[in-house]
Amino acid sequence: MNRRDFVKTSFLTLAAGAGMPGFLGRTANAAIGKGKILVVVQLSGGNDALNTLIPFTNGAYYNARPTLAVGKKDVLNLNDSVGLNPALKPMMSLWDNGELALVQGVGYPNPNRSHFESMAIWHTGDPKARETEGWIGKIAEKYGDPFCATNIGGTTPLALRGSDIILPSIASVDRFQFKINPEAQTAFDTILETPLTGRAETMRGATRQMLIDIDRVQKGIGKYKAGAAYPEEKFAVSLREIARLIAADVGQRVFYTSLGSFDTHAGQPVDHPELLGALSSGLSAFRADLEKQGRSEDVVVIGFSEFGRRLAENASAGTDHGKAGLMFALGKGVRGGLYGAYPDLEKLDDGDPVMTTDFRQVYATALDKWLNIPSRDILGASFAPMNFLK
Repeated sequence: MNRRDFVKTSFLTLAAGAGMPGFLGRTANAAIGKGKILVVVQLSGGNDALNTLIPFTNGAYYNARPTLAVGKKDVLNLNDSVGLNPALKPMMSLWDNGELALVQGVGYPNPNRSHFESMAIWHTGDPKARETEGWIGKIAEKYGDPFCATNIGGTTPLALRGSDIILPSIASVDRFQFKINPEAQTAFDTILETPLTGRAETMRGATRQMLIDIDRVQKGIGKYKAGAAYPEEKFAVSLREIARLIAADVGQRVFYTSLGSFDTHAGQPVDHPELLGALSSGLSAFRADLEKQGRSEDVVVIGFSEFGRRLAENASAGTDHGKAGLMFALGKGVRGGLYGAYPDLEKLDDGDPVMTTDFRQVYATALDKWLNIPSRDILGASFAPMNFLK
């Protein structure tokens, strides 16, 4: 293998790294440094905020949803006017411990009911839909770190895509390994030990570091023992993968995963509670696992959906695309409670609850107060942080 072949091979190795976990980034610790970890949960499809955080004293809610409204006796009361869907009961201990914050009426100016358009707005942090870079991808661009965040799932979402960097997506840590054609192994090993110049030397160093990090991480996750029993559901499994990487201390700052589909146009009485149940049971196990690993102080989870649903139920036992939604944050670093104002169900915008809180305030809070990253650099403007993080 000559120098040209090495450069080509190394380039392909690093290109493959765009789909590898963030612990392979040799610049990760230097760029942003070890510290707090943010886990972002995407509730794909448009979660029904009104049947998640329920206004159980509001007549307009019950009048608009004669068959879909959650009965007052079933609501998990948070105060004298709102409560959680009973499917979220596993999260009530977090509320009681002051570790769950709920941000009400979240949205953006001039809302869009299209899944594609609205999700792109949430992913980029740009309500005008002009940006092509994701807000987490911009973190990687700012710090020159292509491995500061990882999506647990399939294709890397727009949120993790920058102009020059596409952050990695993985389905399972166990399947990650480095492979090379056995016939090239000896030449490859020799060149890795031979100093080069210019870009080839940079790639040689990065490849050597990658192999070291693979070994370190495999040893780290090999020692992991789950501190909680996770449900055998896709969402819970993705959280367990995140917990494994956190326990292995791989140096990443952001993890991303998703649950869905919350697009409950029909069959909502069955589908929505099942989804909320998967959400709450997975997050509860994840929280317990972090406690067992001694990392519960270091991790905050925030969740969002691209929009809420309309106030009135439809004729198919479901709800259609709306506007204002609900976000949540949980963890020991969270100051629990209700934030923002619940939408006024007597003052709708074309049948939809109206936004009271700009979602970029939530992003800014996570960036400024948790990750210690200037939010203006990522969001392109200043947004008043909220008080849900300590």
